[in-house]
Amino acid sequence: MKTPISWIIDDPAPVVSVYHSHAGTDKTADGRPLAETYPNEMLCEFCDVIEKHGICGKFSIVPMPGNKGDIINGLEGVDKKDLDFWLDCVKKRVVPKFSVGPEMLTHNKAVNLSDGSVLPLDEQQWAAQRDRKEITPYIAKALSILKEAGFSTCGVTSPWRFGIEVESEYEYSISAAVEEVTGSKKAWFFLRGLRDVPNAKPWVAYEGEGRILVSIPATTKDHIWKTIDNPRTDDEFLSSLADRLISEDGKSGEIIRVLETGGYPILVTHWQSLMSNGSGAGLKVLDKVAERINKYLSSVVSWMKFEDIMDMVIADKRAYPKPVF
Repeated sequence: MKTPISWIIDDPAPVVSVYHSHAGTDKTADGRPLAETYPNEMLCEFCDVIEKHGICGKFSIVPMPGNKGDIINGLEGVDKKDLDFWLDCVKKRVVPKFSVGPEMLTHNKAVNLSDGSVLPLDEQQWAAQRDRKEITPYIAKALSILKEAGFSTCGVTSPWRFGIEVESEYEYSISAAVEEVTGSKKAWFFLRGLRDVPNAKPWVAYEGEGRILVSIPATTKDHIWKTIDNPRTDDEFLSSLADRLISEDGKSGEIIRVLETGGYPILVTHWQSLMSNGSGAGLKVLDKVAERINKYLSSVVSWMKFEDIMDMVIADKRAYPKPVF
């Protein structure tokens, strides 16, 4: 069997930049204004790249991005036509290859579910002080918004390291919320990274009450992030970033190192990394990396979305023990 390979895309939201809302600055590291929005043309370009190379993985949708409204009732400063186009495009062009799930509600300040007010804590700070009784309905709210928007999902992504301080409570909550909203007794989530760890693979994080939850970690770094704070779009710069994942000759890079240690290459990047503060340079790096993967590793790896990885782990649970942190 070929080794699974998958690409995590964190932080997507319709038009608005979730990163801008929580970056703590309105400028890039090199002093340019930090982009607040990304045009839908860039989503289309992303779809062109994933369709061209058959890239599969996980694609987040932040339901209430940056505390600017929600994807059902509208977002501040976003025309409804643009919002609807983004959601429809994701359904038609992303979902066939990517598992979709919420990255909790806002990826910014936590929300009081009882009245919708914004709390003073960011979502990770909020979760660190909660147990399953409060975390479960919070996750269920995020899943419900995506369901109302027409998306089918059985997994979630942590904004930042949401839930890591109370991980066992968090794991239970994900499983319970997924069953409550979707009826699925199987679920996946992304929280941890296992970078530079030999034989890094997913594992069964929770099993109980007839439900099972699989944790799927990132096993590489987001080297494309560098395009946010650097205006360069030349081939030399972009190739140097691609080289960090897989070299032009296919012989080195993080992907190769993960494979050599017996692990699964679960790549990770962010929507803001691909948008590159509006230049789209990150999308060109994505294109280069995927081209190299398919050129040199097509006989070794197989692109998989997160549901497929989840099912593979569940089918052979003993082969995927929980690592020691």
